[in-house]
Amino acid sequence: QSGWNRLDIFVVLSDLFSEVLNPLIGDLPSFAVMRVVRLSHSVRVFRYFRGFRELDIMLMGFLSAMRAMFWATCMVGMLLTFFSIIAVELLQPIVVRLAEQGAWKDCD
Repeated sequence: QSGWNRLDIFVVLSDLFSEVLNPLIGDLPSFAVMRVVRLSHSVRVFRYFRGFRELDIMLMGFLSAMRAMFWATCMVGMLLTFFSIIAVELLQPIVVRLAEQGAWKDCD
């Protein structure tokens, strides 16, 4: 357990150190990765949910829904990319023709 406490102390002190030195020195590397590590460490509270059956069922349902939403987002992204490529291929000749006719000559 003391290892986790040391990690937390290191993250907090490094963040304070960067906040103090950033105005004095200028651009310092970001410690955002350390904040993510600390946040992932705080996720361990979820293991205490196992003691409450209803809460555990709700958490498992939420995690299953998150997995489905991730894949749905991937599918929507692929579909948007696919239809964007098709739209560019179909509309590009029309846009070139309009530009040659001077449809946007007053645009800079």
